[in-house]
Amino acid sequence: MPDTTPIVFIVDDDVSVRESLELLIDSAGWQPQTFPSAQEFLDRPRVLAPSCLVLDVGLPDLNGL
Repeated sequence: MPDTTPIVFIVDDDVSVRESLELLIDSAGWQPQTFPSAQEFLDRPRVLAPSCLVLDVGLPDLNGL
């Protein structure tokens, strides 16, 4: 796998939480990608890169569990 910047996926319906985490993750040198809903996260194309997910378990549509 080529040397890629790790991606941190953020799924939260609260825009202020998404924006805060996005700034924090970006300042750490990682690549943030934000989504306002679980469905939007699930609909995105899959990536082949080191990644992790920060997920709000209290989402209004599909919950985080």
